[in-house]
Amino acid sequence: MGILEELGTNRRTTLGPRYLIGRHAPCDLRPQDPRVSGEHAIVRWIEGRWELKDLGSKNGTFLDGRRLGPGERTPLGPGAVVTLGGEGVGFVLVDATAPVPAARCVRTGELRSAADHVLVLPSEDRPLVTVFEDSAGRWVAEREEGTAAVEDHALLVVEGEPWQLLLPTAIRATWDAGAGLVLEAIGLRFSVSPDEEHVDVSVLHDSGVLPLAPRAYHYVLLTLARARAEHRAGSPEDRGWVDRDVLCGMLGVDQWKLNVDVCRIRKQLAEMGIHGAASIVARRPGTAQLRIGVDRLEIIARKP
Repeated sequence: MGILEELGTNRRTTLGPRYLIGRHAPCDLRPQDPRVSGEHAIVRWIEGRWELKDLGSKNGTFLDGRRLGPGERTPLGPGAVVTLGGEGVGFVLVDATAPVPAARCVRTGELRSAADHVLVLPSEDRPLVTVFEDSAGRWVAEREEGTAAVEDHALLVVEGEPWQLLLPTAIRATWDAGAGLVLEAIGLRFSVSPDEEHVDVSVLHDSGVLPLAPRAYHYVLLTLARARAEHRAGSPEDRGWVDRDVLCGMLGVDQWKLNVDVCRIRKQLAEMGIHGAASIVARRPGTAQLRIGVDRLEIIARKP
């Protein structure tokens, strides 16, 4: 992710995909040097790179000592030095990699970043809201009561605390079908020990089989896979849904533990480069029902 380091203090700030710099309250970075304008400059991720733009500042925006013209846009590379107001506040771009989905707490300024494009709020241990890209490439926020589309800089209130979303809008506008696997095209194979203490899961795809590292939360996937495999009648839209409370009873967990396990399942598949991995466990709109997000399922009972 992009990181600016302040010259002299070495304080670091993580860049969102659109990062406004100035002394006014709405700005993301607010230097208090009087030579900095209210809305001085903007750094943003666009077309696969970082870009700096002067916003008509009174005392100028400088890149590596060169003053930008009013409204001028210029690429920012690693090590670039940005100075605001001549000899005023300066920063160096120490990390020029692409931004990741993140959210900043409006009250405290705490920044939470996504892991493998799955963002959970308010914390990993209490994932009340999950923000991810759906199969259509839209950012959505998932709560217990349903899922809704969200956009960059939208506010989400979680347990009474407002969080501002910082969502990339140009990183994966077009997904390269040759770059990895897509959730809709894979299957899952489960190999279950006789006592069901051990569940091995593998991803099935056109080129072969990819085993997943064993995890205790794979039993959640197995339970959902069984529910979908057992309900083949009816329309595809209605197959395999399980009420959350019923699922918790089957697993012997509460809803918070279930949320954490679902979050971990999504991240494990995302780490494998599977596009749309967050939909491996889907929630039915307007209900408290969940189901496994793939239809190709194999469940094998291992012999004693």
